[in-house]
Amino acid sequence: MKRFFSGLFAALVVVLSAAPFLYVFMRSFLSPGGVTFQHYYDVFLASPKYLFRFWKSIGMAVCIAAGQLLISVFAGFGFAKYKFPGRNFLFFLLMILMTLPVQVTLVPDFIMLGYMNLLNTYAALILPSIIVPLGTFILTQSFKSVPDTVLDAAMLDGCGVLRMLFYVVSPMNKSGLVCVLLLSFLDAWNMVEQPIAFLKEAEQYPISVALAYTPPSETSVQLVCCILVVLPALFLFTFFNRELVEGIVLAEVK
Repeated sequence: MKRFFSGLFAALVVVLSAAPFLYVFMRSFLSPGGVTFQHYYDVFLASPKYLFRFWKSIGMAVCIAAGQLLISVFAGFGFAKYKFPGRNFLFFLLMILMTLPVQVTLVPDFIMLGYMNLLNTYAALILPSIIVPLGTFILTQSFKSVPDTVLDAAMLDGCGVLRMLFYVVSPMNKSGLVCVLLLSFLDAWNMVEQPIAFLKEAEQYPISVALAYTPPSETSVQLVCCILVVLPALFLFTFFNRELVEGIVLAEVK
């Protein structure tokens, strides 16, 4: 009986979670005249503006994810394997910063980007987004799982720090790297507040924000764009689900 109710509850959660997506998916095929594929033709083939905004948003998210991963690798390795004054305090401060919502940093970021003359550019979205604490925290915990004896053996074989980091430590923590890459990409893909605050022209908005500016008369097109926005996240979770779970679990148990 307990197993039955557990399965029933799990099925209920799945149905409630999937219901909004299924509604959008079915409505995207409807028109006043019945079922149609015209809306998908308009978005994917008839006009390049939707796909152009989509690929532009993909490029921005990839740049953020790659930059965040690179910084997290170096910072995580430093916290995990090197002792320096104030390390524990800095790592504690890092964990505190993880709890701050993005809205807290919007005003300081706006002021600094203004001094740097980067407002109304994509650099204003990319640069602040690559320096976030979550990736460093995950990789710090992940790199701690590498035995120090492995590092000592690599150094005896003549490996420098960079070579050891990229050819020994990183391959042993693929799940942590993939986890950081996925989470940073999805966070960048779903950003809303930063484009509205840092960009002036609506034409520059990524697709996550541009959906809200679709004219009410184009509701069906907006629904198709919603399906388009879901595709990257659906692809990543489908093919990298195991690495994502392993990376999160490893960060929790250390």
